[in-house]
Amino acid sequence: MCTASILNLCAISLDRYVAVTRPVTYPSIMSTRRAKSLIAGLWVLSFVICFPPLVGWKEQNVKENVYYQYGNYTLVSVTPTPEPPLPCPWTCELTNDAGYVVYSALGSFYIPMFVMLFFYWRIYRAAVRTTRAINQGFRTTKGKQQTSHPTFDTKKTLSPHNPYSDHCVSHVSVYHL
Repeated sequence: MCTASILNLCAISLDRYVAVTRPVTYPSIMSTRRAKSLIAGLWVLSFVICFPPLVGWKEQNVKENVYYQYGNYTLVSVTPTPEPPLPCPWTCELTNDAGYVVYSALGSFYIPMFVMLFFYWRIYRAAVRTTRAINQGFRTTKGKQQTSHPTFDTKKTLSPHNPYSDHCVSHVSVYHL
C-alpha cells in the first residue's frame, strides 16, 4: 500500500503537469477512462514491485551440516550457531537479498522521486513562463493603449470639479489581448 501511495503521487504530478501545460486539451487527454486505467496500472505496478519476496525472490535456503567426501577425508561444513532469540519472536522481515532491496528501493522510492521532481520542475517552469507572458502582455497592452488613442486628451478629463477625474485617468485600462 505504501508503494501504491507513492506511485499515486507520481500520477498526481503527471496529471498536474498535463493540466498546467495543456489546459485546453486536458479533458480529452485525461479522460475518466484513462484516469481509471492509470490508477489500476499503478496498483498492478506496486504489486509487481512488492510481491516477489512473498513468492520467494532469491530465498536463500540455509543448509545445515554438509558432508563432502574427498578421498579418505571427510569435510564438514558447519553452519554457525544461531544468535540468541530476540525478545520478540515476531520480526517483520521478508528478505534481505541485496538484489531485491535495490529493486524495491528503486521502484518504490527513487524512480518515483525523480519522476515527481521532473514533473514539478516542469510545472514550475511553465508557471514562470506564463507569469512572464502575462506581465509582459499587460505592459505591452498598456503601452499600446496609450499610443493607440492619440485623440485622448487628459486635460479635458482632469478637472478640479470632478473628484474622480484623477482616479479615472490613472486607472482606466482597456486591454486588447
